[in-house]
Amino acid sequence: MPKVRFYISNAVYSVLRNLIIVCISLSGFVQIARSAELTFDMTSYAYREVDQNDNFFMEDKSAPFLYSLGIRNWGDDRVISETRNFSWMFLYTLEYSFGNIDYTSAGTGYMKKEYYKSRLEYYISTTSKMGAKDLKPYIGVGYRDLLDDSGFKRSSTNHLGYDRLSRYYYIPIGAIWYINDNLSLKSQFNHLLEGKQTSFLNEILPNTYSVNPENTQRLGWGIDLTLRSKLDTRWSTFGFFRAWNIEDSELMSCSPLIYCMEPKNRTYEIGAGISYHF
Repeated sequence: MPKVRFYISNAVYSVLRNLIIVCISLSGFVQIARSAELTFDMTSYAYREVDQNDNFFMEDKSAPFLYSLGIRNWGDDRVISETRNFSWMFLYTLEYSFGNIDYTSAGTGYMKKEYYKSRLEYYISTTSKMGAKDLKPYIGVGYRDLLDDSGFKRSSTNHLGYDRLSRYYYIPIGAIWYINDNLSLKSQFNHLLEGKQTSFLNEILPNTYSVNPENTQRLGWGIDLTLRSKLDTRWSTFGFFRAWNIEDSELMSCSPLIYCMEPKNRTYEIGAGISYHF
């Protein structure tokens, strides 16, 4: 378990470092510092899996919230964006979340555990003078990972839990709508390229599972809506709704006699936060 956390932490930090370097090289340090926001938010989180007959299989719910820290650059406000001397810009979202989770299963009872989640998105956007000046469309690349820290924990029915790493690779497509000088809406559709679900079963039951199965999910989509309201030139509040809808994974052999799969699932996140604008 410590090795898994160490590997994930180093991978995430490496990606964050490289992404920031790219942002600086493309957009310039002055522009990024001028547009970046530090963010803090609390999220009500729910994840639910169903079987192939759409019957309840398991559910995770935040207890009571997931807490997130992040930094993002979604560009300047409408007045500044209208006066830019160039048409293209590079934007990003970096976020890390953590919190306690209540697990409930149809077959293995309930359990207390922890979640650790990272989200990295990088976009290219335009403020073309040919279109509406209060609209900023964008497209980009996204990565989301979630570590379900259940390894060696016991459920209410004495079943052993196992760690699980979920990774999504996707294309975010959306626009920032400047409703007025103080209010904006970021609306985004996420097209799933690939989901990778690694279950560390071999570490828990090595005599049953010869490998840690890694299942691939190829069908899915998500949405991400964020409403942001400026309090003054530095501080803003925001609320958001996010959802994912992922279909069944492919089957893979995880022992000579057992095939493993990840069932279709849905994720819902509703939250609110505050940000500080540099």
